[in-house]
Amino acid sequence: MATTKTIAEVFGIPGANVPFAPRPRISGLPAEAYPEPTPGYVFQPILLKKLLRFFQDQPARRNLMIIGEPGTGKSSILIEVLARLGIPVWPMACSGKTRFAHMVGGYEFVNGATRWRDGPLVLAMRYGGVFLANEITRMDPGEQMNLAEVLDASATLTIPDTGEVVRAHPNFRFVATGNTGGYGDEAGVYAGERVSSVAFLDRFQKLVVEHLKEDDEIKLILSRAPNLTEYVARAMVRLANDVRKNFVGRGGNLRTIMSTRSLVVWALEAQGYAQIKGIENPLLAALQDTVLNGAPEADAQAIMELWTNWINQSQPSATT
Repeated sequence: MATTKTIAEVFGIPGANVPFAPRPRISGLPAEAYPEPTPGYVFQPILLKKLLRFFQDQPARRNLMIIGEPGTGKSSILIEVLARLGIPVWPMACSGKTRFAHMVGGYEFVNGATRWRDGPLVLAMRYGGVFLANEITRMDPGEQMNLAEVLDASATLTIPDTGEVVRAHPNFRFVATGNTGGYGDEAGVYAGERVSSVAFLDRFQKLVVEHLKEDDEIKLILSRAPNLTEYVARAMVRLANDVRKNFVGRGGNLRTIMSTRSLVVWALEAQGYAQIKGIENPLLAALQDTVLNGAPEADAQAIMELWTNWINQSQPSATT
């Protein structure tokens, strides 16, 4: 007999000792609709609890916008939650060229005949999964407002090409991500950001994803690159936090940001470079290749100064 697990055990957080069972998979859906969990993923407990509430049977709203700086894990935390809840997801990357019709679907020619093909939004509505619109704040505001019918309480969609009215499954959720929350980019660091209609934004509950706490980010780095020492992982995270404080999006003067995503890549490359003959300083070489190369010269110099200050406090070995 299978051992009953709790929310705390499944998500790796303290407390929340509630019995847990993922949803049964929907018959007929391909395996690709169901994401796989990443071992060792570090959840932010409060954000996780808010997301679990959003996926309860009768949420206050079906629509959620997740806002945050690049690389904070806006999409990844959602995907990791869905993977553990057993909920299918249909993601779509948005840009200034994305149209409402791309989400809905279109006709295709197959074996000499024309047939309708549902787009990701319609599939999520029919089956009761999540439609994930990544970077929706880059979409044209007029195209965004075509979604009003979907985002309202009735959650219906009239397919323009066929006239069919699709009524959302009770488990359907619309989730969007964005860097600015739809109010534009005053700092000028997010190319392609648009100012959305207030009427569009008012249809979303909004959660902000911050960078992980220092100890959690260190834990994540060491889980992905276990050959690094804790000292080095801490120095890496503190450098990243210094860079973030000086990011132009927060009123600083650096256009370069060190996200959790870039930290993990830096750690993995440092661990890998340590195995390559001829690379004398794997940590520095990895920092240059993952963050500094291609950055504005003033940013690269400032980050190098910050790194030197952190790493030169003592001279430990970079790897165990």
